[in-house]
Amino acid sequence: MRVALIGPPQSGKTTLFAAVAEAGGSHVDIHRPDQPHLAVVKVPDERVDWLAEKYQPRKTVYAELEFLDLPGLDLRDAAGRTRARQHGPEMRQSAMLLLVLRAFQDATVPAYRDRVDPAADAGELVTEMLFSDLEQVTNRIEKLEAAVRKPTPKLAGNERELELMQRLRETLEAERPIAEAVKTEAEDKLVRSFAFLSLKPALAVLNSGEDALGEPVPELPAGLSGMRLSAKIEEEIAELEPEERAEFLADLGVAASARDVLVRACYERMKLVSFLTYGEDECRAWTVPAGTDAVTAAGEIHSDIARGFIRAETVAFDDLKAAGDMKAAKAAGKVRLEGKNYIVQDGDVITFRFNV
Repeated sequence: MRVALIGPPQSGKTTLFAAVAEAGGSHVDIHRPDQPHLAVVKVPDERVDWLAEKYQPRKTVYAELEFLDLPGLDLRDAAGRTRARQHGPEMRQSAMLLLVLRAFQDATVPAYRDRVDPAADAGELVTEMLFSDLEQVTNRIEKLEAAVRKPTPKLAGNERELELMQRLRETLEAERPIAEAVKTEAEDKLVRSFAFLSLKPALAVLNSGEDALGEPVPELPAGLSGMRLSAKIEEEIAELEPEERAEFLADLGVAASARDVLVRACYERMKLVSFLTYGEDECRAWTVPAGTDAVTAAGEIHSDIARGFIRAETVAFDDLKAAGDMKAAKAAGKVRLEGKNYIVQDGDVITFRFNV
């Protein structure tokens, strides 16, 4: 799953990207600000840490996300907007958008539009996404209007889609959420196939000075939620060795860096959950969408396990940790045998029973 970082020039977006990448175990070259940068980042998970310490496996595997840093979006003139829209396909191919907004004062770094106003920058980005979706809808309407003039076997379907797209256009022109125009499950499925930017999960990051980190996040447009951090501080933390990093955070009186909180928030914003497996060979977090059933989760490990699925021996991680080990958890009645239709919960520790 990919998270695209977008933001105006000089927002500190690439600095934040580098901090996320380095702390997440991925080394990146960020010396080309006009080029996208990609990093694979481990999702921090204290549950995996505990299992690995308890069972001392040969390998420990965390869930992973891809982070894509796109060049700054300069929307001050037509030429800048044209360059920005060249990155539309990369944004549409991403599962989530992370809006990095400047909230720090620094006279040595020119401010976008000669202002430091994260709410205004967020509004500009959200509006640009709506315009991009509107352009996509308008182009689709033009094609469908030509198609419905011809008596083909697809005529009825094209007419239904045209009516939907016309509703979407009216909604976007009013700068309202696309979801308001969707009436049925079939329409929702069709709309999601277009990967509209305004439908993607999004989170705003206010890149703030150290003195402002404790301030509340201002009201942002379109119900956008946000968090504060300092990309500069996160970059400094990322450059430390793991032991030094832990000591530094302890001195600050926090359990995790803002970077770790951010990566975890992205994971959860995309409605992903982790189930856990353990053994001498490997302790691992497996990523599945929320709502995944047990047999589908088994297939993430191996298709043979799904095909020969019998039961999923399941215990909530918190219950396992409280008991101390699997034997004690079973004795306490915390371990369950679940069938194929069981919906996997975040933090389930699962041993699949199967026969092939």
